[in-house]
Amino acid sequence: MEVNLDVIEKAITRIFSDLRSRGVDSFKVDADFYWSIPSEKIYDPYTLPTELDIGQLEEDYDILVQMSNKDLLIGHNLKNVAVLLRYLSEKYPA
Repeated sequence: MEVNLDVIEKAITRIFSDLRSRGVDSFKVDADFYWSIPSEKIYDPYTLPTELDIGQLEEDYDILVQMSNKDLLIGHNLKNVAVLLRYLSEKYPA
């Protein structure tokens, strides 16, 4: 499978536009900590993960703000974006 970045970008733009049209310009984080499967295990569905890491949404957001302010965002920061998007998708599923 090959994923086109334009498709992802357009999807996010449309979803954010819809959220903003419903008055959602920001969201409150009610549950800060989350479980995370280590990267080397997350795409192996044949092996049950035996270890979990803990992440923090506030820390992920702070990293994005700091890196954005310094114009230093890189592909690695998609991890920070991904967990915040997942939280947002669970808070506003419709």
